[in-house]
Amino acid sequence: MILSSNPRPLQLWKTLSLEVADSGLAQVDNTWNMEKVCSPYSRVYFIPEGSGTLTLRGREIALQEGYVYLIPAGLLYNYRCDSHMEQLYFHVNIIQVNGMDLFFGCEEVYERKVSGQYLERVLALYRSQRMGDSFCLQGILWEELGFFTRMAGVQETRTRIYSEMVEQFFLLAQNPVSAKNHIRSMADRLHVSESTLSKKFRAETGMYPGGYLEQLVIQKACRLLLQENRSIAQIAEELEFSDQFYFAKYFKRLMQMPPSIYRRKMRGS
Repeated sequence: MILSSNPRPLQLWKTLSLEVADSGLAQVDNTWNMEKVCSPYSRVYFIPEGSGTLTLRGREIALQEGYVYLIPAGLLYNYRCDSHMEQLYFHVNIIQVNGMDLFFGCEEVYERKVSGQYLERVLALYRSQRMGDSFCLQGILWEELGFFTRMAGVQETRTRIYSEMVEQFFLLAQNPVSAKNHIRSMADRLHVSESTLSKKFRAETGMYPGGYLEQLVIQKACRLLLQENRSIAQIAEELEFSDQFYFAKYFKRLMQMPPSIYRRKMRGS
């Protein structure tokens, strides 16, 4: 027997997880209009018919019939529909070993032209109640995300293997995600100096550890704010802020709006 092995796919399957926060098939009109949208998840749009418009840094991007789009998590943009558009949407996160979304930090909207027959199949799978069809639909979603990772150029730069120290830092930072996590306390728990941990972390990730910890907190806060059953006080407590007022101040500093306004705005989008 001649056996060849490629460990890379298995390693990626183990370290990347797909989370789908929401999905739906929407018929929208000119009431589909929102400014300064910034989602904690990436949005995948399949457009079977009609059209819409995104505005990104003053540049208009057409949402066209017969295309699939990816809007990366954390991107700030406006959207509108002047007439009519049908969209099948998925709100997703591809979570890396560091707890961050794979597309977070990408600064462009990505698009791919597909056939009408392909879109009909995707819609049929979405409407189906069969388990097998749901697996097929998830496979299509993964495939589209695969196309978009290549367009964005993130497939190698963000999925590297880290040292044991940095892997342990990721683990501690996410269990739990907390406003009380600081580089000094993390270094103490890992039995290394603060400077050693900071240098190692920045060399391997390109990020400052303090900024990384802050992003974990704010991204989780954004996701929790979109849940129906969580009050702002409960979210502040879960993230271990001293009180909800300090949480609101922290959130506004990073997101340029209070958490109550963010919640209302994003639920409406």
